Amino acid sequence: MTDSARVQPLRSWLQNCDECHNCRSDSRPKKRFLPARLLNVHPSGDPDQLRLDDASASEGSRYLALSHCWGKSAAGQSPMWRTLAANLALRMQGFTLDELPKTLQDAVWVTRGLGVPYLWVDSLCIVQDDARDWNRESKRMEDVYASAYCTIAATSAPDSSTGFLGGLPRNNGLFVESADGRAAYVSTNVADFDDDVNAAGLNRRAWVMQERLLSPRTIHFTSNQVYGECGEGIYAGNGVFLRTRRGTKRYFQIDPRFPDRLRSSGFATTWEFLRSLLEDYSRRGITEPSDRAVAISGLMARVQKALPCPVHHGIMDWYLHRSLLWHRGKADTRGKIDYRSSTVPSWSWMAYEGPVGFLPDGFGTLDRFGHVSFDRTSLTTTVWEFTEPGLRVVDAGIDSGRDHIYDSMGRSRGWITLDGDTESPFPRYLAVLARLKGVQVEERKYYVLFLQPMKPQGGEERLWQMAYERLGMGMLEGGCELRNVGQGSIF
Repeated sequence: MTDSARVQPLRSWLQNCDECHNCRSDSRPKKRFLPARLLNVHPSGDPDQLRLDDASASEGSRYLALSHCWGKSAAGQSPMWRTLAANLALRMQGFTLDELPKTLQDAVWVTRGLGVPYLWVDSLCIVQDDARDWNRESKRMEDVYASAYCTIAATSAPDSSTGFLGGLPRNNGLFVESADGRAAYVSTNVADFDDDVNAAGLNRRAWVMQERLLSPRTIHFTSNQVYGECGEGIYAGNGVFLRTRRGTKRYFQIDPRFPDRLRSSGFATTWEFLRSLLEDYSRRGITEPSDRAVAISGLMARVQKALPCPVHHGIMDWYLHRSLLWHRGKADTRGKIDYRSSTVPSWSWMAYEGPVGFLPDGFGTLDRFGHVSFDRTSLTTTVWEFTEPGLRVVDAGIDSGRDHIYDSMGRSRGWITLDGDTESPFPRYLAVLARLKGVQVEERKYYVLFLQPMKPQGGEERLWQMAYERLGMGMLEGGCELRNVGQGSIF
């Protein structure tokens, strides 16, 4: 069976989605976006020929986008098949299919089989050694995937050299008819979408979350079988259709106009979804730690526009108090990220490598405490200072994730989790963000950010008198002795 024939069921699924659903990108009433360059998979009658076209040459055409793992290169070496400044002109004139690794070749064959003229691949359509081109095009990723006719996910391919067509559906089932004339399809290939797709290596990569959520439709080529994912549910290659129930996490994930469905989901449901999204993203691997902010920038831009809700450095204004109360795993010893040309403030979880978590408390259990405002660089809020002597931190062990705070009498006063160096002295300053609802005054618990004064820079000591940076977060019991030191800025 030819690759083209094996793709035919997917072509039928896309056609049915085109006709019966409202998922495809070109059904939207706005001017269509096109990337700067697209790979022409049919530049001539020769199946071995390819060509890189600029946007003007592909105006009005459909394209597929590829989501894949590049894989690791040998030390000091870079993949030879990338588009570089030195070979860009040659790529625009034309080149051969065998110059590409197997995963990219498979993507070309699928694109042709689906009858789509163009394919977008990051390594081919962005000039990899041109910083200006990369910065411009990487910031347009949200539009690249959101505007694609469909995304091809090379889920079973651990790298660019492996290929993924082995996961295409074959005839592994049969139709049977019961005594009363009803027909059924029987297959030995069980559809397990979570194992085949969500747990796959590709979906443990940070960049891929944005690619998947912003794509109106995705075809997942797994090691078990193929799945077509659209706004109505999931089509499995064994003939099973997995419909998605409204209000579930997957229902929001497969939104073909992500995140429009969140607009009508309610305040609490929206936060629970976004919280789980950020926690998931923070656990994913990323080759360059300094890409941690840009790899989710498209998603955050969509959230900001759709809800609408200002978002700065992964912190959302609608849920400001809650999204500031993030914490790192105690066993995670990775430090701050060096963003080189930009600065991420200490109050953002994007400042560090590794996974983060947010308070799991039910949405109705917390009250905001005090006024907090923020912009791209700083938080402004009331700063408090401990006046109670003898407070100390007791290490509770790595497994606990947080350390205990005790007073001079040995009474528990709360807990703390530090973002960085756990050998730091006990923080003197804090900002109170929230408290538990509905308890007596003496039983109240307050959720806080622990702070330290920033060191003056450039001799401007006066300007830094009320400037702080975040050290961590935690909980304090009611009754702690504090002094209001006034409005401060947290950078």
